[in-house]
Amino acid sequence: MGKISRMTGAALGGIAVGLALSFILCVATSVIAVLTGSRATLPGLFTAAAGTENGALALEFQPNFVGIAVLIAVSVLVRVVMAVRSNHASPGPTGRN
Repeated sequence: MGKISRMTGAALGGIAVGLALSFILCVATSVIAVLTGSRATLPGLFTAAAGTENGALALEFQPNFVGIAVLIAVSVLVRVVMAVRSNHASPGPTGRN
């Protein structure tokens, strides 16, 4: 059961890391668009464009949900592979591999 719970924990951690990375990239792309006053694109993930509407700052944001899902899936895959590989590298109860 330990291996399954370790893989499940790694998968949940990968989802959390993927979502956090997507959010950080979203904010960074939006900030770049606002600071430059033009369109900022992160190919396959986000597009943001700054402008004005009724004299106020406006931000147009277009996410690519397929790209975000791929980013999260890659994050999960990396975390699970790391968990499985670290399990094989750890010493057994006798201290030998």
